[in-house]
Amino acid sequence: QGSAPAAAMASGAPGSGGQYFDKKGEVNELRQLLKSVSMDKDIKKKRDAIKKVIAYMTLGIDVSRLFTDMVMACHTTDLVQKKMIYLYLVNYAEQNAELAILAVNTLQKDSTDDDPTIRGLALRSLCSLRLESVFEYCETAVRRGLTDVNGYVRKTAVMGCIKLFHVNPRMVREGDILDTVHRLLGDNDVNVVSNAIHCIDIVKADAGGLQFTSAVCAHLLNRISAFSEWGQCAVLEKLADYQPSTEAEMFDIMNVLEELLKHSSAAVLLACSKVFMNLTANNSALNKQVLMRLKPPLLTLASTSPPELGYTVLAHIHLILSRGNASIMQADFKQFFCRYNDPTYIKVVKLEILTSLATEETVQPIVEEMSEYVADVDAEISRKSIRAICSIAMRLPYAADHIISALLQFLDLKIDYVCTETLVAMKDLLRKYREHYGKVVEMIPQCMSLVTEPEGRCAVLWIVGEYGEQFDDAPYLLEPVIQDFDTQPPDVKLELLTATVKLFFARPPEVQAMLGQLLHKGISTCNHHDVRDRALAYHRLLEYSVDEAKRVICSPKDLIHAFQDEQDSEVRDRIFAEFNTLSVVYNQPSHKFITAKQSLYSAENDEGDEEEEEEAEEEEEEEEDAGEEQGDYDT
Repeated sequence: QGSAPAAAMASGAPGSGGQYFDKKGEVNELRQLLKSVSMDKDIKKKRDAIKKVIAYMTLGIDVSRLFTDMVMACHTTDLVQKKMIYLYLVNYAEQNAELAILAVNTLQKDSTDDDPTIRGLALRSLCSLRLESVFEYCETAVRRGLTDVNGYVRKTAVMGCIKLFHVNPRMVREGDILDTVHRLLGDNDVNVVSNAIHCIDIVKADAGGLQFTSAVCAHLLNRISAFSEWGQCAVLEKLADYQPSTEAEMFDIMNVLEELLKHSSAAVLLACSKVFMNLTANNSALNKQVLMRLKPPLLTLASTSPPELGYTVLAHIHLILSRGNASIMQADFKQFFCRYNDPTYIKVVKLEILTSLATEETVQPIVEEMSEYVADVDAEISRKSIRAICSIAMRLPYAADHIISALLQFLDLKIDYVCTETLVAMKDLLRKYREHYGKVVEMIPQCMSLVTEPEGRCAVLWIVGEYGEQFDDAPYLLEPVIQDFDTQPPDVKLELLTATVKLFFARPPEVQAMLGQLLHKGISTCNHHDVRDRALAYHRLLEYSVDEAKRVICSPKDLIHAFQDEQDSEVRDRIFAEFNTLSVVYNQPSHKFITAKQSLYSAENDEGDEEEEEEAEEEEEEEEDAGEEQGDYDT
């Protein structure tokens, strides 16, 4: 509330009061302005005077001496003045307990005004004090507001219950206010119902929030179209946890919610999608039909929404597809091709979706499209495209030969980061498809001079170590790297040691001298602990027995069939359980980015209060006993 007037006044717009920041005034002058008799007759002048007070308060100047005058100025029917005065009263009442009583009396009086707008504003301001000393006054006003004839006042009173709950959780839980709020679930005003759902959900958070009954569910569904977007989302969020008692009830719910699938709001559509998927979770055939029904609105929303909303919808589509539902959108893979003006984050999620949609029929057009992105001016998209192509080859063995040929063509671009990602992808592919090494080793001699990034050089060295006996120039590729050993990053040094030792076992005469020079540098001149330890381990192994060293270092490796996913199915299930939340956007469960719930209303707080009261009572009893003993002694 405080930032809006401040922003308006600071802007200096005509009529905003910005001119007050350009000159200094005294608090006494402001008092005279507020007390002026002529001001009461001119509403515009009175507004300007109050604006001036708020402007000084916003600047940090202490105008608390005007508190009494502002209370007197509150006797007006002008809503604009009322709003500004309430802002002032709430601001200083929280800082000064003595002034709080004056503010409470004024706000209490206005909460019974004939004008419902003034009643609602006064009630909202009264509950905003959040002082335990005025809890009783607030509670009385909230109880009266919950039964008010006007919907705006009732709606404000429900939100006031939440504010009371943050001040004194136990009183709200143990009192009958919550029962009154429960009855408001059947209120005629849908805004009151929305707030009531939100309020009960917060107060009962420790018990799982609001639980719909069959009667409440039917009542809310019959009025779902009358709710605002926020209200529809509140109803749908609780409906997603509701378990119908019969199959007929489940179909009735879906028939009623069918219209919401045409909604233009991403929040409503995703909330409705969650309800549909949860209702059919135990029936795979019906769930498939539901997903096919959800496909058109989701695709439409993803392509027509602003980028931020589009990303949210795409992230939810990707989550649905990652749970074994890729077949529902395989025919629509072209919908996820990147546009030239798509932001980077949109392109990234589209690449992930295309990776999951690739099949034997669609792999060629998808790989060709991704190959176009490799030359993108955005280096991140270029790297992600190469990784996506590699992921498709890992998943589809019959496409490996075609994809490896496509990847090798990227080396002709002679762009450092492209060559790096391509070689890293080749290294991973050769761990699974060793029979394709022939195509790769032909390109290795020219790659050593193209790649400068440590990760790319490590990939080249790994290939040389594994398949060095297949091409003649392998030892001479390592020689210049060994000469510059001292300038290499630690990762490259480690990979160079392993590659040279492996190549030594394959071609001893050509590599022996280089290996001796490398081990000497690794042991004597290198200060990196890991590099020195590895060089020392290889030296001692070779010194002990060359055959034994070969058995240890070049032991047969099992063929890689699949790489570990970044997320296992359990994590994906946890994210799916939090569908239509930030967990899907962040792609991780909520406990990963929410450190702790801000629980002013947890059961632990109540238990702690009870323990403190018990301790205080015990101390009082001990003091009384001690006093009685002292009295007996005196007697």
